[in-house]
Amino acid sequence: MLVKDDGKTLSFLFQGSDMFFEMGCKLLEQEKLPQQLPYKRKRQNGREKMIFLLDGPDIVPLKRLEATLEGERSLNLIYELFSLIVQVEENGFLKRECIWCRYDNLYYDTSAECMKIALIPVAGTVRQADRRSWHECFEQTVSQLAAGLAQEQAVRVGQLARMLTANAVTVEEALLELSHLGSSKTGHAADRHRFGTRRSLKLYYSGNNAMLEFLVNDGDFVIGRSNERADGIVDETVSMAVSRRHCYITRLGNKFFVQDLKSVNHTLVNGIMIPPYEFMELENQDILSVADVDFRVTLLDLE
Repeated sequence: MLVKDDGKTLSFLFQGSDMFFEMGCKLLEQEKLPQQLPYKRKRQNGREKMIFLLDGPDIVPLKRLEATLEGERSLNLIYELFSLIVQVEENGFLKRECIWCRYDNLYYDTSAECMKIALIPVAGTVRQADRRSWHECFEQTVSQLAAGLAQEQAVRVGQLARMLTANAVTVEEALLELSHLGSSKTGHAADRHRFGTRRSLKLYYSGNNAMLEFLVNDGDFVIGRSNERADGIVDETVSMAVSRRHCYITRLGNKFFVQDLKSVNHTLVNGIMIPPYEFMELENQDILSVADVDFRVTLLDLE
């Protein structure tokens, strides 16, 4: 496939149409995604050509804006990107595997102040050539957009992107969290304003002549053996099976999630092993197994 961007149009010349290509074209016509760049189809020497119209100087590649992004503007674009994910997935573009979603085809309409994307019908050769997954590209793009944020905000945005692609949270929950990242409200008052009664999570372990109790209030809590790299320390006298940085607990609203940090002896919730770097929600009275150390989970409502 040949790609050409002359600043006025973005064109894709395919080797030839096939079943997936025709399905993709039909789907684009049916759904009419608002963020889709306008396009036209034509035949060129027996080959299919898609031409997307970059309507004047107001439509600029998103990557051209990255160096100038900071603060609220970065958050607004990330919010739009998360919203775009909703529409792309709800319209079945990903499930039907007949649309190619390229993040280097993201644009920004400076006059309308909204994001645009060139969604491309898939041909068989394209499916083989594009080995990066939609979610992998999504996380990479979010990371680039978050570069202009304060470090704490950038870390949180990255967490939300990973949790979203792991289906640990809904897009609505992620959007709610994003909408408050730039808010002046912080701490307990903000939590009560957004989610009602504030919650904490308590982990309790008793065994091997030892007792451990960890309290997680605002997330970003690492459990492990390392005094320097963990917040909740499981001493070697309790277990030698726990990794230095074994698992990570984060909070979203009033929900808590645990992520395995590619530990040697795994992290389990109620006997179900969490794949490395994936998230699982923790609920009241769950058993969180950090290797061979079983913690009882208690969710506490705080005043």
